[in-house]
Amino acid sequence: MGKDRDDICLWSDRQILGGLELLRATCFEFRYPLHTHDTFVIAAFRNGAQKHQIARRRGVAYPGTVMIIPPGEVHTGESAERDGGWEYSALYPAAGALDALSQELFQESRGSLDFGAELLIEDPEMAERLLAACELAARSPDAIAREEAIYGALDMLIQRYGQRTSASTLRKAPDARIRRALDYIHAHHDQPLRLKHIASQVDLSEFHFMRTFKEQMNVTVYRYLMLVRLNAAKALLAAGNPAAEAAVGVGFYDQSHFTGNFRRYFGVTPLRYAAACR
Repeated sequence: MGKDRDDICLWSDRQILGGLELLRATCFEFRYPLHTHDTFVIAAFRNGAQKHQIARRRGVAYPGTVMIIPPGEVHTGESAERDGGWEYSALYPAAGALDALSQELFQESRGSLDFGAELLIEDPEMAERLLAACELAARSPDAIAREEAIYGALDMLIQRYGQRTSASTLRKAPDARIRRALDYIHAHHDQPLRLKHIASQVDLSEFHFMRTFKEQMNVTVYRYLMLVRLNAAKALLAAGNPAAEAAVGVGFYDQSHFTGNFRRYFGVTPLRYAAACR
């Protein structure tokens, strides 16, 4: 069978949580390469089985499973069976938005929201609530209906599995040098960067910087920069900018290179993503 078996819809809804990205997908051939998000990933699985690696942990997600990946954790995803596939939906809420919701729910401002160390949770009821919310968000033209569905699902998730704590189980933050490098990458991602440009900002040799970055971020400098550019492009596309302008605006000077990488990481073309955004 060909790649036409993959059915992936990724979009951003500006009317939910100030801009929430959502996904509904049935995947067979498509494989998510090693990547990361600066948001939470909250996924629910309906059919099939997805094998994955999150940081250094490997697992398989089955129907009725909920997956919660904290911001910054690198992960992959592909079919667990050679001729099988998997069907799932996902939300990508910003950590600050979820934290604000948890403050209201728990009437507590101290600490921060934490879902614990368990990345996969077997909870068919919670999974179905998330799947139904994503389906309604994809189909309903009514903004209030979409907001209620998503807020209701997140309310249920936070109350079941969230807590406010000062002892977070989130990934350890990188050291000051790597944080400076990250700031530099985000500020200059639209420019033709070289490894020496970034390393010089943190007073490390290119080789030492490259190794230190990979050790602390679990991803290479090149892949991190690629993801920063692609995510910046998504924001421009969601705001209504043409694909060609979005590509140049984030540092791609070859349209085919931009389109190919966008599809490789997200499973859809820039034009399809832009058309699906609300």
